[in-house]
Amino acid sequence: MIYLSSSLYIIGPLSVVAMLLLLMSLSRRLGEALEIPPYYRLFAVSVFFFLLPLPVSWVLLMLRAWGLPDPGPRTGLAIKLVVASIPMTVAITFALPVVARYWSWIWGELRRAHREEGEGDEEER
Repeated sequence: MIYLSSSLYIIGPLSVVAMLLLLMSLSRRLGEALEIPPYYRLFAVSVFFFLLPLPVSWVLLMLRAWGLPDPGPRTGLAIKLVVASIPMTVAITFALPVVARYWSWIWGELRRAHREEGEGDEEER
């Protein structure tokens, strides 16, 4: 079970990277259509920080598979913090404002559609 969770620890960031690349492509096209500055390039920085810990995670997984002893609890926590949590936090910090810049219009459209839907229900009654 430990190996499965460790494998998922590597697969999870790869799926987020795929999502970020999709958002980067869509944001580039939207930015070109709306003539917005190329903020989408910050998605590349975010992808870099998501991919950064993967080789180290893979090595740590292989060390466990080869039967080497696990580090102590404090050392293990420090490794996880430095190797994974900090780079992924930086990655999300770069991606979130870009998503907000390009895709904030969706919230207004959803609110407007919800209001129109509510008005339509009242007219039917």
